[in-house]
This record gives sequence, structure tokens and C-alpha cells, in this order.
Amino acid sequence: MNIKWKYLWILPALMGTAAAQNSVPKVSVTRWPQDRTAAISLSFDDGINTHLDVVRPILRKHHLNGTFFVATGMGPWQKRKPEWKQLAQEGDELANHTVHHPCLLPEIAPHSQDYTPDMMEREIASANQEIMQLLEHPRGLTFAYPCGNVSFGKPQDEVKNAALYLRYVSEHAFGARGIGAGPENPDELNVLDISDLGPTAGKGFLNLLQLAEPALQEHNWGVYCFHGVGGDWLSITPEALDELAGYFERHSEIWTTTFGDVLRYIQERKAASIDIKQNENSSLALTLHWPMDKRIYDIPLTLKVEIPAIWEQVRIEGDGKPLSSKVSVQTGMTILLADVPSQTMLVTITKTEREHGQIQ
Repeated sequence: MNIKWKYLWILPALMGTAAAQNSVPKVSVTRWPQDRTAAISLSFDDGINTHLDVVRPILRKHHLNGTFFVATGMGPWQKRKPEWKQLAQEGDELANHTVHHPCLLPEIAPHSQDYTPDMMEREIASANQEIMQLLEHPRGLTFAYPCGNVSFGKPQDEVKNAALYLRYVSEHAFGARGIGAGPENPDELNVLDISDLGPTAGKGFLNLLQLAEPALQEHNWGVYCFHGVGGDWLSITPEALDELAGYFERHSEIWTTTFGDVLRYIQERKAASIDIKQNENSSLALTLHWPMDKRIYDIPLTLKVEIPAIWEQVRIEGDGKPLSSKVSVQTGMTILLADVPSQTMLVTITKTEREHGQIQ
């Protein structure tokens, strides 16, 4: 994120209240929405029956949404499309896992060593088209590599095919999940190969939670990858998922949401720029620039504004409309957190008189 001052007052380094009252406001976009401590996504691969029969009720019970990477050639997708559509209507993310799930593992068919570039491109494009047709309000799709493989074809072709695979994914998705290296730092990730937290099959609640601990401690993003829940393959028990979902529901300081929405926030935050104009010592005007594709990137960004403590009462508006905000007073500073809807062009923050002002 780029911050530009149109008028920047250079002040001497003073101590005490006078310095606090005249200090230059600081503006940033928080690492996570509402300045939460970390991000978690629950993702489920293959598009299988237990996702509809077991996972959906657990997520609804705990008011959470997950990401379902579906293989559109599999029976559960083909036979139960109204139920998958209902998932999307309830806020869950439907995402691309190819048509037939081609994989380099010899025990899984079809075997992607037998694939040509044209075959792999069709796998991605056809699944994308079918999922998009089901969605009422498509916002772009994400992708997960079957078996975590980022190439295909004969061994002698895997290097050049890896580059082709990434190109095909980039043409049909705005981000992709791989496997297995742990949490992701939002400032350093590769959007076309985002890691998951590692194998989950057979793990109970405590072991699953342990996978997320590094992400929670370092304020990063942890992506769980599940397959079956209470059945199908590589499964965990319904009880384990229920306890895990309950934990994240209770801990609202952790942002638990879909894979795609976390990625949207990360990319918007990186790309956004803000021009700041201070009018004397009573108002700020923030001009925001949103360069990402608004058809895909539509998540509000949380602005954190540090202003002098004498600004205890403020009014904040985005394009002339009141914004949801939270104000706290710390030593010598007032901290303002404001959720700014995507494509908002102008945010104004105005100091108001104590006897008349209200925190919006």
C-alpha cells in the first residue's frame, strides 16, 4: 500500500501533550480486517458427499463459511448441483479443482503424466465454466492443484509444463492453493501457489488446532485442507471439525473466512494507495485508489488512523456516507478503525466538538 501526503507538516521532535496534539496523523490499512490478529480458511477438496451432508451443517451451526474446491466431473457435483448452489448462496466459496482431478500419483486416475498441455488447459477451463454458470453473482474463482502437483506430463516435460500449468491457472483464477509448507505471510505469498497447513487426515481437534498455532502466533494466514469428514477419503471425524469450527467461532479476533476473500483482502491491501490532505488541525481528507479489478476484488479495507488525542470526537464518512468505525483513546493518541467499502474514493475524518459530537 502506498501513502502519499499532499500537505505534510514537518514538526520538531517535541515531548509531552503539545507534541501529541500537533503530531502528523498516521494512516495505514490493517493487516487483517478490523485489525484482527490472524486469518484462517477452512478448505475442502474434491466436492464430495460428506461436504454437503456433514460439513455444511457444522459450518452453519458455527456461523462460518468455507471454500469447496470441486472436481466437476465427479458424481457428487453432477448429481447434487442444487445443493452446491445453496452452499454458494449461504456464503461458502465454490472453487476450481479441475474436471477429473488429474494427478501425478500412480494410484490416482486419471494419471496426469499422460496429459498434454491441451488436455490440462481444458480440465481447468471446463471446470471454471461449469462452476461460473452455477453461481448467481460470480466474483472470479480460485483454484487448488489436484494432489498439490504443479506440473503434468512426462518427466522430461515437467519443467516446461509447470510454467504452462501456472499460465493456465492464472488465466482462469485469481489465486491458487498448493500444499504443505505452513502458514502464509500476506506480504510475501505467491498468489498462484499458496500453502496449506499440512496433512489433516485422521487428526483430532487438538492436533488440528496445533497446525494453526504458528499462523496465530505470527499474525499470518493459515489454510486448512480437508477431504472427507465422517466418510469418503483422507477423512477426519465430524466431532473434530465441530470442535475446530466452534473454537474459531468463539475467537472472533481471528478472521475465519473463505480462501478467496482472504486473498482478495491481501491483494487489495497491497495495491491500494492513499493520498492524504490535512486541513489545519480539524479534518483529514483521504483519497483512495483501488487499482484491482472491481468485479473480483470487492472486500472492504480497514483503515487505521492515528490522530491526536484531542480528537476524541470525530465524524467519518466515505463518499459522503457514514462509515462503520471504532474509536479508542491510547496514550497521547486517538486510534480510529474504519471499514471502507471497495471503490470508495474519498474518506473524510472531521474533529467535532465534545458537546455536540458523536462517534459514528
